[in-house]
Amino acid sequence: MNKPLRILTILHMPWDRNLGGSRVQLELADEFQKMGHEVEKFDYCDAFRQAASSPLQRLTRASFSAKAKAFVRANAHRFDIIDAHQGNLPFSKQELGIKGLLLARSVGLYAFYEEFAKLEKTKWPPKRKKTAIANWLRSWLSRPDTPDCFRSLQTSDLINVPNHDEQAYVRDVLGMGDKCFVFPFGLSQQRQQALVQAVQPATVRLANKQVVFIGTWGSRKGARDWAEIVMRTKAKVPEVRFLFLGTAFSPEAVLADLNLPAYDWIEIVPRFEGEELPKLLSKATVGAFPSYIEGFGFAVLEKLACGLPTVAYNVPGPREMLRHFDNDFMIVPGDVEQFSNQIVKLLTMDEVSYSEISKRCIEVAQFFSWSRIAKETLDVYAKFLDVQK
Repeated sequence: MNKPLRILTILHMPWDRNLGGSRVQLELADEFQKMGHEVEKFDYCDAFRQAASSPLQRLTRASFSAKAKAFVRANAHRFDIIDAHQGNLPFSKQELGIKGLLLARSVGLYAFYEEFAKLEKTKWPPKRKKTAIANWLRSWLSRPDTPDCFRSLQTSDLINVPNHDEQAYVRDVLGMGDKCFVFPFGLSQQRQQALVQAVQPATVRLANKQVVFIGTWGSRKGARDWAEIVMRTKAKVPEVRFLFLGTAFSPEAVLADLNLPAYDWIEIVPRFEGEELPKLLSKATVGAFPSYIEGFGFAVLEKLACGLPTVAYNVPGPREMLRHFDNDFMIVPGDVEQFSNQIVKLLTMDEVSYSEISKRCIEVAQFFSWSRIAKETLDVYAKFLDVQK
């Protein structure tokens, strides 16, 4: 690449490192800038400067896509690459006035999330009207806008997905495999180092007997399964402790779902800053992530980077990382008995075996480096740009 690239990144959410979706583009932007390239962003807050932060305000918001389209039409000439979340730019390059590379990015393919929405309705039908209304509102706010998502994939020059399951779907079902590439998520070198440095000796972690979950509390990430996971694990390892991080819901709400009173062996942290995570994970013993669908799963990657063997459902995203292990850390979705058994196995492991697995976790996490992923990403983009010249 002879000259710096000018990159515009577009996303329908705030430019916030604590949000998984925007974190991907934000941290990639950091790496691109280190390489000497120029990156600008157009996010939800740029589109709706007067909008309140309350989710209810979003019910009456104008179309983000329309705002993004107007911005791109006015500024496309300034950029070589426009990197937009799926659904954000469901327009042709001609409509947008783009002469450079138009990229559609998935951080969780819309079709997979639609499948989970169908599963949720049948597997956990709401029992109360109030719950049904709350579930409908939550679903409405997170709806994938399917036609716009599909159209944005159609009109893009290139599709960027975070796992091989999504690539297979784009290739085999949508017939767009020739322009679809897998680029996983990663961690910066600084983040990797902070997590590794926080690792406590195996003796400390095994004595602590703590199971840790990171993620927003909801059905998609296993909230309906956790009550049984907790009780099954507690029955076999009475001294076990649980730590729920970043639930976004109060301890009272989470405990109500678990059907448990407040115990000193259950700690719930609704929110935390990213810099706090290494310390929060330092003495944990086992990671647990019973999520039914993910684009990738930062929660799994960061636990591995901190040397925590992590049990997860065998779904797109987490399997990109956990397939590197001989041990069966991937469980059939919904099989809470086997999920709990695997947690128990890790909690009661001998010190030597645990140390070996912990070391392997760190090694696997280091495969997912933002600096390497950024370079490989730009290498592919450059080839597409050359073809267009």
